[in-house]
Amino acid sequence: MKKQMFIIFIFILILGGCKEPSIPLSENSEVNYKAQMEQLEMTNEQMKMKISNMEKKNEEEKEALRTTLNLAFQLLTAITNKDYEYITSISSSNIRVNMEESTIYSTDYSYRMNDKHYLLENLEYRFYQMEDDKLTIGFANYFPEGHSTINIGFIKQDGQWLFDYLVTDA
Repeated sequence: MKKQMFIIFIFILILGGCKEPSIPLSENSEVNYKAQMEQLEMTNEQMKMKISNMEKKNEEEKEALRTTLNLAFQLLTAITNKDYEYITSISSSNIRVNMEESTIYSTDYSYRMNDKHYLLENLEYRFYQMEDDKLTIGFANYFPEGHSTINIGFIKQDGQWLFDYLVTDA
């Protein structure tokens, strides 16, 4: 009998401990919930803006790379053809072309164009490095005896990419 009374007592305690699951939230919990939702919405908007800015920057960088790669190929063709007029037309104020010496001078480098023949099919793209309005493109130029490295620098002035320097180890 005592055992039965004990089981009934436990059963009553268990039933008494159960609560209705659909109890409405108190006002304090509801205010807290709304504040959390507003915070999450603000964070979501901030993340959307960051993603949008990153996508815009990536598009600008791709366009800069496309433009400067085209300029680099045209520049190397102009060097092969000794087209001083074209080289001058795409050069920044940092570049001076001396036709008599067949030399390109920049503030930090000079490059002699004598007997330089760049065949585009012998070039291998290696890298690009972009910092603000400056972009450097690196190539390897393959020839029967080996290869050389060519680094071409560009600078953006007045919204236009211009040739700024050329460095090679050949």
